[in-house]
Parts: sequence; C-alpha cells; structure tokens
Amino acid sequence: MYKLFAMAMVSPTSGRHTAPASSSPPEAGENTQSASLGNVLTSCLDMLKIEDAQIRRKAVEFVGSLSIGTVNAYGKWITAVKAIADACAVSGKMFSQSDMCDFLTVAAKGVDPKRAGSKAVSDSTFHIYVDIMENYNKADDTLKAHYPRVIVDTISALDKGVDTRGEAVGIYSIDRYYQERKSTAVQEDPAASYVTRPITERQTPAAPSATAAPAFSDELVENLMHMTGRSRKDLERSLAGLPAIDIKKIANLSVNYKRLQKYGKLLSHPEAFKKEVEKELGRKLTDNQLQHAINSIRKSKTYIENVLDGKFVPHGTHGINHVKHNLEYGYQLMGLLEPRKRRSN
Repeated sequence: MYKLFAMAMVSPTSGRHTAPASSSPPEAGENTQSASLGNVLTSCLDMLKIEDAQIRRKAVEFVGSLSIGTVNAYGKWITAVKAIADACAVSGKMFSQSDMCDFLTVAAKGVDPKRAGSKAVSDSTFHIYVDIMENYNKADDTLKAHYPRVIVDTISALDKGVDTRGEAVGIYSIDRYYQERKSTAVQEDPAASYVTRPITERQTPAAPSATAAPAFSDELVENLMHMTGRSRKDLERSLAGLPAIDIKKIANLSVNYKRLQKYGKLLSHPEAFKKEVEKELGRKLTDNQLQHAINSIRKSKTYIENVLDGKFVPHGTHGINHVKHNLEYGYQLMGLLEPRKRRSN
C-alpha cells in the first residue's frame, strides 16, 4: 500500500494526493516557464487548502524578496513551496498527518518529470511518506512546524542535487540528509534568510594592490594564530583576500576569544551555559535562541577557518550562505557580533 502511494505521488495522473481536481497546477512539464511565480504560489496555496490570510501574505512577501536568478535556479514550483513552508513555520502552523502527506505530494511536483520516475527519486519519496505515517504524529510541535521545510529541502536535493540552502546532497545520501535536516531545521529562523543583504556584502572585493595598507591589525593576526594554530604568513594571506565586513566579524570574535572559551567549557552543562549568557546579556533567551547560541559556540573555530578559507560561498534560493548566516545569528544573540543593519527605504 505504501509503495503504491509513493508511486502515485510522482505520477502526473495520480489521485487524491497529487492535488484536488479543481486546482490544476499552472507549472508542470511543458508549462514550467509559462506561469508567473505569483500564479504558481497561489495554486500551491489552494492545493494545500491554506486559507490563513497571515500565512498567504507572508508567503507572498517571501517570494517578492527573491531575485529572478534565484527563481530560475530552483524553479518556480520549489521556490513557491519553499516560501509556503517558511511562512507556515514562521506562523507556527502545524499540519495534520494527512495534510502533511498532501504537502509532500505537492512539493514532489517540483521534481523534473525526467527524474521523477527514476527508482532513486521514487524510493526516497516513498521513504519520506513512510516517515510521515510512522513518526509525524510522535514529533514535538517545534519539529512539526518545520516538517514542511525539511520536505522542501529534500525534494530540492532530489531535483537539483542541492537543497534550498545550496548544500550539495548526493542521491544516495538523501535518507541520511533527511534525518539530519530534521535536527537542523528547527534551529533556524526561516524569515531571517529572506532579508536582503546590503550591497557591500554582495560585492566581490577587488584584489588588494601591492602597495595598499593591510585592512587588518597585527593584533588580529596574533589572536588568530592562537585561535587557529595557523602560521602568520598563512593568516595574512587569507585575510588579504577577505572583504572588510568578514574581517570585522573575525576581529569581533577574536576580541571575545576569552568569552568563547568560557562558553565552550559550559556547553556540557546547558543550564549553566544559559544562566551565564543571560546574566551577561541582561535578558532571557528563548529555547530556539539558546540552541542557536550553543551551535554557534560549538562551531566557532570552524566558522573562523571557513571564513578565512572562503568556504562560505553565497548560494541557495536567497543568494546567501545559510550555514554562515545561522552561525552569525547565534553570535549576534550573545553580543559577540554586531546585528546586521537593514537598509532604510
């Protein structure tokens, strides 16, 4: 029974779980390029029977912030369903088990028809369906709110080989990725990734001239030598190729090196960690914010080294690196980095 259902989900002529008969999707097969993104979004919302005005407005707001390049990279269908998943998570909407199966069916329509019929895609979609049937009702409310985001990322990986954050996922690693994504998705703020970054953050820095003064201090190099164990020459070479905004972020973390060490020693004692952070901040942290903070502290050395090595390449549906973005959000929560300022209109 499960297998027949999974096969139906990737079939353009399937029954109940493809879509209500009255809501024919505007983007499928040959019609992929003909419908506007707005029409695709509306169709998906109607297929999922989402009537909540707040969620619909938020989804429209999300897709309105995306570039044409982003939409072209992932396709209108996955882009639209992704926006719906994020809007639902932000609004705290939890689907019923049956509706979650419908969401999987709608999301799976975003897979290229040439790939949809392959055994790998069919099997992976089937495994997600089985997981929903066996585990969704046992999940806590936080995970339920993010389940649609997990599904969209997995469908994107099946279709494009990368999820909507730009993370490469091999076809034979899909099942493991799906399970891991259920753990990481709940730590993210879906709305934050739609914030347009200042132009200065998107520009590729020009190569420094031979006579230009270094944009970093000797103190920063000394601090990074202790934090990373790298040589001075290696660090100077890496810093010379970074944009000023990344140098500033690394400098802020290096100045707070002792705090990073102190927090790191408290990671095995979450309550003590929370108490110390809240005492220094003078305010309470939500459970979600606390998880962001813990994850960022745990990966502080990796973050610094990846910035130095230029591994945080902007990509994904929103033109940013979500791993980098989420780590920085954690540092901002703890006052280790300055919050990013939004542009005023």
